[in-house]
Amino acid sequence: MTVVSLMLRSLPLVLLLLSFDGIGQELKVMTFNIWHGGRETGEEEGPRRVVDVIRDSGADVVAMQETYGSGARIAEALGYHLYLRSANLSIMSRYPIVDTLDAYEPFNSGAVIIDVHGKQVVVASNWLNFPFDYWDMLEKDEPIDSAQWQRAFSGEKNTGILREILNKLNPAIENSGRIPVIICGDFNSGSHLDWIKDARDLNKGYVMPFPATLLMESRGFTDAYRAIYQDPLMCRGITWTPIRQEAHQDRIDYVFYKGSSIRPTAAEVINTHAEVFPSDHAAVVVAFYLTD
Repeated sequence: MTVVSLMLRSLPLVLLLLSFDGIGQELKVMTFNIWHGGRETGEEEGPRRVVDVIRDSGADVVAMQETYGSGARIAEALGYHLYLRSANLSIMSRYPIVDTLDAYEPFNSGAVIIDVHGKQVVVASNWLNFPFDYWDMLEKDEPIDSAQWQRAFSGEKNTGILREILNKLNPAIENSGRIPVIICGDFNSGSHLDWIKDARDLNKGYVMPFPATLLMESRGFTDAYRAIYQDPLMCRGITWTPIRQEAHQDRIDYVFYKGSSIRPTAAEVINTHAEVFPSDHAAVVVAFYLTD
């Protein structure tokens, strides 16, 4: 099946008719942790490969993590507007960035308003910490107490950070009926939609209702990748990690959305490059359909 046909199958008929009539606007959003500025695969070659990944994906907006000195170079190569929130976080856009929003700590969150042919959209780039390396423990077959695991990820090093981010963004979230909100990032956490009973064989026998993704759901956000690919057994959406197949594979990078004028129409995980993929995280790209 071609990419085009897959996208068409994902679109409701009414949206197809609207899009063919020229009404509405597509916006492709990427979240991408580029791994130490993309330079882990080469001081010069690595950032160039990051540019290749973004350009080849057709992404209009990139919520970037681990920017670390490469933001201006990558944005210039793409011809994109750049908002550098901190050494860690940036947002790049082919469309004008018309405003920035009050956000939590610069290392953890940043948000902008972009103008897509007169349609405003809020886009946030986030990075959450993790209280312990459960992936390494699973690789080593070390037992994990599920209750302690859940409590740890509910705390200040992960979901606590996200809660503060959402509190800061609350005015925009409350206004999402007028201006849609897209929250992206490296959550350093699995999803409650993936770690389910039917998928326990993929997760070393564990079922884990991860609190960060549950919090996003409770605030009315939808996981765009899972909205397109609802079965985590058929389409896992793995983003951690493309560079070590022996590592425990997990989906920890997300694009969430909220708003009555936005719908996802296609999604993909990008984890390859013609030479060497430049990051330890795969990129996630979601095509959205914006209406007035």
